[in-house]
Amino acid sequence: MNSVALITARTESSRFPGKILENISAKKKSIDILISRAKKTDLPVILATTNLKSDDNLCKYVKKNHLIKIFRGSSKNKILRWHQCFKKFNIKKACLIDGDDLCFDYELYKKNIKINKRFEIMTYPKSIITGLFNNIISLNGLKKLVTVVKKNQDTEMIEPFIEKAMMKKIIIKINKKYINKKIRLTFDYKEDLQLFKKIYSKFETTIDTKDIIDFLIKNPM
Repeated sequence: MNSVALITARTESSRFPGKILENISAKKKSIDILISRAKKTDLPVILATTNLKSDDNLCKYVKKNHLIKIFRGSSKNKILRWHQCFKKFNIKKACLIDGDDLCFDYELYKKNIKINKRFEIMTYPKSIITGLFNNIISLNGLKKLVTVVKKNQDTEMIEPFIEKAMMKKIIIKINKKYINKKIRLTFDYKEDLQLFKKIYSKFETTIDTKDIIDFLIKNPM
């Protein structure tokens, strides 16, 4: 595979265990929303989860309901998990989609993955609404990143490792409306569940993120 949309998710979240299989609407769980939005990138979708027994049900659910590939690897070291996944599927670059980001902007990934410039990692302006974009990483960038982590190291927060690896960054350009720290769109805590339930009771799961932002600006929560 040349380019993929890589969803990183696990069941044993420290802040809200089981949220990846939480019901957001009558017919959609968190993982369903992530997969449906990832498919809007027009790329093959892969779920990168852990080899822990606690993720068996996640894998069974995805296999039953979605025609995507699944990779299972290190539970703590998601950088190593990504690297092994890249090798298994011969991936050259990937849109890294976080399991917390149920409203991520697939258009940002779709547009930027096509850029022909050489890069190690594409990242976001610090002013962006949390949850709209994670990173796009190349194979060369991932090879560089994996050298600065130990095998069983916890890499939940990858920014320090990006800095340590001195990776070449491209900062993506974003719409001005995405600069708004009054809005936060990550599924971290139980109180976030009501926000996403409200959004996806009003909109289809593949709604353009710009429309979600417009709605939240007019209807602050």
